[in-house]
Amino acid sequence: MELLERDTQLGHLDAAFHGAARGTGRVVLVAGEPGIGKTSLVAAFASRREGTGRVLWGTCDDLIIPRPLGPVRDLNGVGADLLRALSGDSTPADFHGLVLAELAAPPRPTLLVFEDVQWGDQATLDLITYLARRIETVPAVLVLTYREGEIGSKHPFHACLGAMPASTVHLSLAPLSPAAVNRLAGGEADAIYAATKGNPFFVSEMVAAGPGNVPPSVAHTVAARAARISERSRMLLDLVSVVPGRISAALLDKVMPGWPDEAAEAEQIGLIHVDSNHVAFRHELARHAIEGRLTSVRRRHLSKKVLHAMLESGADPSDVVYHAEAAGDIDTVASFAVHAARQASGSSANREAWAHYRRAAEFSDRWPKSERGGLFEEVAVAAYTVNEISAALDAVRAAISAHTGAGDTLAMGRCRRLLSRLHWSEGEGVKAREEAHKAVDLLEPHGESAQLAMAYSNLSQLAMLAGRHTECREWGQRAIDMAISVGDDSIRAHALVNVGVVRANEDPDDQAVLVEAHDLADSVGAYFEAARALLTRSYAQLVWVRPVEAQEYAEFAARYAREHEVDMLLSYGTAFTAWLHLQKGNWAEAERLALPESRADGTVSQILALIVLAKLAVRRGDPDARERLLRVRKNADRSGELQRHLPVLEAEVEKALLSGTPVPSEGVNRTIAELLASEPGAISRSGGQIVGIAALAGIHLDPGTAAIAAPYAAMGRGEWKNAARLWGGAGWGFERSLSLSMLDDEESLGEALEAARGLGARPLVERITGRMRELGMPVPRGPRPATRANPSGLTARQVDVLELVAQGLSNSDIANHLFLSVRTVEHHVAAILMKLQVTSRSEAVRRAHELEAT
Repeated sequence: MELLERDTQLGHLDAAFHGAARGTGRVVLVAGEPGIGKTSLVAAFASRREGTGRVLWGTCDDLIIPRPLGPVRDLNGVGADLLRALSGDSTPADFHGLVLAELAAPPRPTLLVFEDVQWGDQATLDLITYLARRIETVPAVLVLTYREGEIGSKHPFHACLGAMPASTVHLSLAPLSPAAVNRLAGGEADAIYAATKGNPFFVSEMVAAGPGNVPPSVAHTVAARAARISERSRMLLDLVSVVPGRISAALLDKVMPGWPDEAAEAEQIGLIHVDSNHVAFRHELARHAIEGRLTSVRRRHLSKKVLHAMLESGADPSDVVYHAEAAGDIDTVASFAVHAARQASGSSANREAWAHYRRAAEFSDRWPKSERGGLFEEVAVAAYTVNEISAALDAVRAAISAHTGAGDTLAMGRCRRLLSRLHWSEGEGVKAREEAHKAVDLLEPHGESAQLAMAYSNLSQLAMLAGRHTECREWGQRAIDMAISVGDDSIRAHALVNVGVVRANEDPDDQAVLVEAHDLADSVGAYFEAARALLTRSYAQLVWVRPVEAQEYAEFAARYAREHEVDMLLSYGTAFTAWLHLQKGNWAEAERLALPESRADGTVSQILALIVLAKLAVRRGDPDARERLLRVRKNADRSGELQRHLPVLEAEVEKALLSGTPVPSEGVNRTIAELLASEPGAISRSGGQIVGIAALAGIHLDPGTAAIAAPYAAMGRGEWKNAARLWGGAGWGFERSLSLSMLDDEESLGEALEAARGLGARPLVERITGRMRELGMPVPRGPRPATRANPSGLTARQVDVLELVAQGLSNSDIANHLFLSVRTVEHHVAAILMKLQVTSRSEAVRRAHELEAT
C-alpha cells in the first residue's frame, strides 16, 4: 500500500538521521491509534536508509505478563558482547551499557526501533529511560512507537516520557484525509472512508478485500481475505494468530514443518510478514481478527501445539505460562508460574512478578511440603513490594504455618520479621513491635545469621519511626556489625537507612549516611531500600522546614520508585508529596494527590493521606473536619509513632484555636512529658514541632540547647513576628498567617488577614477579623465572594455535586470529595436531572458549565 500524507513525518526522521550521522543522536516518538501506520512509517523510512547505516528492530509483545527485555532479545546483527549477555544470566542493568555501546558501534549511524512500547515490561522501560538520557552522545536514532490510547494516566511509560531530552522529536500520526482514501480506493472511497474514518490499516484491509467484499468490520475484512488462500495457509494463519507479537521460525519448524511454503501465499496478500527469524501479522489487529474467529476448541488445540514446542525448546517461562493458560494445561501453569515469577522479579519487573506469584499461589497445594514455606515467603515479598498488603499478610501467615509444621525456627523467625514489617505497613504499631521481638527471640539461639541481622535492623527501624533515637542507634549498629560479619550488603543498607534517618532528623546537613545507604542499596539491587533512603531524606528536610530540598528529594524518590516498581513507597511518596503541597498552600493539588491514597485500605499511605485531608479540612473549615480528625486520631494512636501523632495533635490544636474552643492542653502536656521521659535530647527528635504546638496551645516549652528548626524555635520563644518571617521565607503561608494572628498590632493582623483570605482559610479569617474587632481596629474589606447563579433552585450541596460531575469525577470520587456515600451522590444526581428537566448526565454537565460561567 502506498504511503500517503506522511512526508512531514519522514522529513523529521530524515533530519534526526542526518544529525545522528554527524554524531548527535535523537529520540523520535511515533504515536497514534492502532492501525494508524506507525510501523509502516518507520519501515518506509528504514528502507530508504538501507546502505547508509544499519537498522536494529525489536518489538514489545501483547502478553498478559510481558517478557523481560523482550525487544532487546529480538535484535539481530548485534555484537558479540550483547549476544553473550542475551544468552547468559545478565541482569537488566548489565544491558544498559551494552546496548548504548552497540549504538556507537559501526556501521554508523544506527537506527534502533522499539515497537509498541506500551506493552513493554519494566526492564525495557528502564532501558529506554537510560538510552534516552544519553542518546545525544552516540550516532544513533532511537525510534519508539506506541499507542496513545493505551497509555493511561498511571502507565509506567510516562516515567520514560518524562526522561526524554528536550531534543526529542514527537510525531503524532493523523488519519488519512478523504482525498487520500479516494486515491487508494477509487470508486469505493466514500464507503471505505465512512467505515474507517481514514485509519490506514482499516483502509488498506478494506481495499485489499476487493470490490463487493466490504465487510462491516475489520475482523470480517481479514476473515474474507484469509478465506481466499489455501487451507494449509489458513492453518498457518490460525497457528500464528495464537502467539502475541510474533512467532520464531525455529518454533514454527517444530510445530508446522514445511511452513515456509504455506507462508508465501499469506505474505503475498499482505497479512503476514516473514523474515529470517520470525513470522508475524503485519498488523496486530489482523492477528486479533483471525484469532477471534477461532472456536475455543481450535484455539486451545493450537495453543497446546505451541506449548509443547516451547517446552521442548526451553522457551521463556512467561511465554510458557501464557500458552499453558490458553491450552488449559493447568499442570504446566502450576509448574512454570513460579519460574516466570522469579524471572520477572530478577528483572525488577515487580508487577509482572506479582501477577505470576499470585497465579502460582492458586496451586500451593501442589507445592512440595519442603518448599511450601519458602514459596509463600516469596509470594509475600512480591505482594508487599507492589503494595498488596492484605495478600502479603495472608501469604506470610501461610509461610509461618508451613515452617511451624516443619519445626524450622530459623525460617519462622525470618517470617515473624516480615510479619512485623507488614503490620507496620498497615499502621499496626503495637503488633509490629510484638512480632519484631518474637523474631529476635526465635533467631538469636541460632547465632549469627543474615536473618538475625535483618531482625535487629527491623527493631532499629521501628525505633526510628517511633522517634526513639538512642534505641534506633543501638539496634542499628548491631545490625550493621552482623551484616558485615555475614557479608550481606542489602541488610547493611537497610540498617544504614535507619541510622541515617536519625542523624538527618537531628541535623539536616548530616546526609552522609543516607547517601551511603542509597548508593550501597542501589549497587546491590536492593531497590526498596534505595528508594526508602531517598524518601527519608525528604522527610528529614520537611522536619527542618526546608521545603525546596524536601520537594527535590521527594521527586527523586518518586522517579526512582516508579522506575524500579517499588509501588509501596511510590504510594507513600505520593501521600507525602500531598503533605508538601498542603504546607506550600497548594491545597487543590494536595487534595488531588491525597484522595486516591486515602482509599488504599490498611496501609500507612492511607494513614498519611487521611492526615493530610484532615489538616486540610481544619484549615478550610470543612463541615466534616471534626469527623476526619477523630478518624486520624484513632489511626495515629494505633500506629504508636511520633511522626503520626504530632501532625494530628497539631491539627487538633489548630482546630481548637481557630474555632475558639478549649485547646487540648492535656494532650499536649502528656506528649511533652512522654518525650522528655523517653531519652535525653528528646525535644530535638520532633524537629521542634512539639515546641511549636505547645506555643500555639499557650504552653511555654523551652527547647534549651536542642537543635530545632528556626521557625519552631521562634514560636517557642514567643517571637511571633520573627516566626512569621521565617515561615514566609519557607513559603508556608498558613503558618505565617497563624503566627501573625498571635500579635496585637494592626499591621501584623492586616497581613495575616490578607494571607488567610488568599489561602481560602475561612476559620483563620474569622479568627483574625474577630481579634481586630475586639481590639477596635477597622477590618479591611476582602474581595467579594463569587455567587453562583442558581436559576433552577438547586440546594448548595446539589450545585457542588453538579460542578464535580462537570469536572468528570466518578460518583465514588465525588463521594470522597464531599464526604458523602456513593448512594447519596447518586440520589443528588438524580434530583439534579429532574430539577433541571434534563434526561442525561451530559446535558447536566452542560448546564453545570453554564452555572459556573455565570
